[in-house]
Amino acid sequence: MKHRWLKAWIIQVAEILAAGLLAALSQGLGAVAHGIMLWGFMPAAGLLSACRAVLRGLNNYQAWLAPAPCLYAANFLLWGYSPPAGPALLTALFSLVGAAAGQVLLQRRK
Repeated sequence: MKHRWLKAWIIQVAEILAAGLLAALSQGLGAVAHGIMLWGFMPAAGLLSACRAVLRGLNNYQAWLAPAPCLYAANFLLWGYSPPAGPALLTALFSLVGAAAGQVLLQRRK
């Protein structure tokens, strides 16, 4: 498959946009639930999506880039403003770790 990376990237963006929309919708559930979604769920979703994207064929240097901007895009599309910067930075950090873990898993398979 010549463009396997593109398919992996599109799947990752769709997954993380859906997760971002869930996190943005949690704002109606109260501050505690919204905080858990932003500070816990989104970093975990970024980690898993980056790892899975690498295993699907996306370069590990590119796999960690999508989750944080997708979190911003989902919140902006739903509410018209961006979420706090802290959860997005934590999501980016966890996505970087997930991409590295995906690369290690990929190398161990070989």
